[in-house]
Amino acid sequence: MWRLLQQSLEGTSHRRSATPCQDSCAGTATCPGQESFLVVACSDGAGSAGLSQEGSALACRRFVELACEALEREGPEAVREPERIRDWYRQVRQELEAEAARREVPVRELSCTLLTAVVGEQAAVFAQVGDGAIVVREGEGYVPVFWPQAGEYANTTWFVTSPDLEQVLQVSSREPVDEVALFTDGLQMLALHFASRSVHRPFFEPLFTALRGAAHPEDLVVPLRSFLDSPAVNERTDDDKTLVLAVREGSGAGRASSPGPG
Repeated sequence: MWRLLQQSLEGTSHRRSATPCQDSCAGTATCPGQESFLVVACSDGAGSAGLSQEGSALACRRFVELACEALEREGPEAVREPERIRDWYRQVRQELEAEAARREVPVRELSCTLLTAVVGEQAAVFAQVGDGAIVVREGEGYVPVFWPQAGEYANTTWFVTSPDLEQVLQVSSREPVDEVALFTDGLQMLALHFASRSVHRPFFEPLFTALRGAAHPEDLVVPLRSFLDSPAVNERTDDDKTLVLAVREGSGAGRASSPGPG
């Protein structure tokens, strides 16, 4: 089974302008048959889109629903073909288009990124469109599954609603992992080294250690929110922040601590 901790928090710039948090996340650990699966998603709504907070929430929720439905029907076979996860992204886009039609607005008003992970005991598949990153433990360190997608101009990226979704969507099948993190671009400068295109290990180790050592993952919700809203974080970013953390139980031991920067 998995321990899961996830939070989205408005950035200080959004707080000053009374703008809602445009980030969202969703996730679950499901057990079809004899195998447990982690299914998680996070999304950042486009700042220029009027309904991006609704778009990001819908994208995360629908992806998790689609993946869980497929796992319940097919078990591990649902993640063996990368094309399956591409189809889930297409269905998420269709859901956003249907919501835009219902609201009588262009679909771009629901624009959002989408980062996802489906991890079982035998296989794992990850996908991403847009910025932010997915980080997994590999040996004694951490690696990004993909590098954040940057558009042609500063502060631009791609979205699930982009016309070229099929071309920009990245999908990767990997061996099973025991520690997974997903985060939106509000945490990129703290969690990644852009010059070396590597992961800032001291950012993640205390977080995973705390999650693995906590009596109950829900006990860490308040400490995680405090960390995301701390001066150490807010001095580096004023954007919305989403962080999803998951560890497979029984895969290792960690020293209990409170979430915080390294």
